[in-house]
Amino acid sequence: MGFNICSIQEKRLVDRFHSLKVKGEIIEKRRLQPSGGQPERKVVMIRFKDREIEKQLDDAQFERTQIGEQIWFSPPLPDRDPCNCHLFVCLIGAIIAAALAIWAITSHFHGRTATLLSLAAAGWVSVIVWAKICCHEQNRCLRDLEQDLRFFETNEYKMGSQV
Repeated sequence: MGFNICSIQEKRLVDRFHSLKVKGEIIEKRRLQPSGGQPERKVVMIRFKDREIEKQLDDAQFERTQIGEQIWFSPPLPDRDPCNCHLFVCLIGAIIAAALAIWAITSHFHGRTATLLSLAAAGWVSVIVWAKICCHEQNRCLRDLEQDLRFFETNEYKMGSQV
């Protein structure tokens, strides 16, 4: 079992996010038509600060709510966004670094030694790029969680935790 400080920090932030309750204003009620074998969904659009958040409600809650009403809700977790642009740049950089390493090795060594050293160099470059990409994606996820927590934590949260 691996021990990863970033995953522990992410779990701590997600737990904090799940315990968060904020108050927002209902600005729209919608019934989404069933599609793909899923039943009809009843959702409300909630405005919190400058964001509009979609929240699914059950039938009883949906009928009781009114537009303009203030309700307490748990904010949704931010989506984990893959960073394709940085991934592509790292991949291109890794290919160039591996090609340069193989070129340098094959220009000084010949035969079986050159092949083994080239494979070792390409393998190390791959491991370094894999670690860099994983670290970058984890840090981005943590940064997004912290930004959203700062956004949703307000004075209203403190009032809500006392309710």
